[in-house]
Amino acid sequence: MASKTDNYQRLEQELAKITHMRNIGMIAHWDAATGLPKESVASRNEEIATFSAVIHEMSTSGKIGQLIDASQDEVDYLDEWQKSNLAFTKKSYDSQICISSDIQHEFSLASSASEFAWRQARANNDFKLLIPYLDRVFNAVRKIADLQSQKLKKSSMDVLIDSFDPGRTSSEISDVFNVLKAQLPALTEKIIQKQKGEKVIALSKPIDEASQRAIGLKIMETMGFNMDRGRLDKSVHPFCIGSNDDVRLTTRYDENNFISSLFGVIHETGHGLYQQNLPAKYRNQPVGGPLGMAFHESQSLIMEMQAGTCQQFTQFLAKLLKDDFAFSGPEYSEENLYKLVTRVKPSFIRVDADEVTYPLHIILRFEIEKTILEDNMKAAELPELWNSKMQQYLGIVPKTDSDGCMQDIHWPSGWLGYFPSYTNGAIIANMLMRAAKGKYSEIDSELNKGSFQSLNKYLNDNLRQYGSSKLSADLLKASTGHDSVQPNMFIDYLQDKYL
Repeated sequence: MASKTDNYQRLEQELAKITHMRNIGMIAHWDAATGLPKESVASRNEEIATFSAVIHEMSTSGKIGQLIDASQDEVDYLDEWQKSNLAFTKKSYDSQICISSDIQHEFSLASSASEFAWRQARANNDFKLLIPYLDRVFNAVRKIADLQSQKLKKSSMDVLIDSFDPGRTSSEISDVFNVLKAQLPALTEKIIQKQKGEKVIALSKPIDEASQRAIGLKIMETMGFNMDRGRLDKSVHPFCIGSNDDVRLTTRYDENNFISSLFGVIHETGHGLYQQNLPAKYRNQPVGGPLGMAFHESQSLIMEMQAGTCQQFTQFLAKLLKDDFAFSGPEYSEENLYKLVTRVKPSFIRVDADEVTYPLHIILRFEIEKTILEDNMKAAELPELWNSKMQQYLGIVPKTDSDGCMQDIHWPSGWLGYFPSYTNGAIIANMLMRAAKGKYSEIDSELNKGSFQSLNKYLNDNLRQYGSSKLSADLLKASTGHDSVQPNMFIDYLQDKYL
């Protein structure tokens, strides 16, 4: 006898196959970024592009479409998780069905080739090498965004943003960013003036890669990351990738700046904790995945900035470095380490920026993305526009493109529309920490001992466990008490912390 949800059950079976394929695709990408032999690049580009096209074909097949339609008649018999899963799947299907396999293959091939070219171009500071690859990616992204814009009846920019941050619009992002643009420059100057009188000791002794890795692994353990379901490796650009049961993290090492590597590890571990604590029951369904990159970045930034740069955690870090790694001297005192991790100064590299100037790095990228998409800007024009906006927002101009428009992997990888999630994520992270401390007053004293127990419990109970079962505004309300991103709350936090 047929079940009243027979079509929906068959849909879940098909979605599980697609999820498994995506998981394998992510591991192929991780392998390419961490250990691929030089002469294997061309074949891997083709393999990743083909794999992506196959997944796209499966996701937009007539079979999936028919099962989605048939499942609509079974909604009354579905539980809330199943209803959310069906809605999420239909939204994804509608956004992808207008893209042919040929177009998807071209995007995948263009982005894979561009990402590999970017690694060489950045290492050699050779932007000219990257130009044709970037133009190919930009053209592919514009073509896809235009098709989806026509299908979904919204702007190309909103289409791209929604793909990374479901439910968010470019106008909403502009409203948030306008508040930051109006207040951050003056706030930054006040903090810089205040910090001028502080004595800070630079970390002068090089720390080898093996020691940095050992420190990173120890911190991952204290944060609650399960190494039996994940690992840490090295790459040009730190990232987190993989499935709920196989989370791959990477960082990069600089012997003269171990703090950069360590906080890269803390950031990516925040991503990893989100992945590892998503609802296990729905691990093979869209509803069991993370709800976009703004929430994903909130999970990394609550660990890196809200917890990692607070005085309590810095006290723990100083004790750990002394007791477990024999780091001695005034430069490793808790007071000096805190000054180092809260130093505010305009800088060229986004991932190393302090949390006060960081949003300005994102705002300039968001504005450039709109120019790329809406004005058909060519890659060759990128350095000049980048440098002018760096001057406008941060008052500095990079001497090389490697420290400028080539520093990020996102555009070579075709991820236009991703960047706003970082700053929205930073604001959400602050909102989450306020809510978490309101429920668990012991969070500060626990961080002082290197414990993330109460913080992780709050995040598990109020955000991670919901996967993608809620709309963005509803998940934000459930986890922070607010249904929209609060930039003024973030400004108040920065003023309290730094002034």
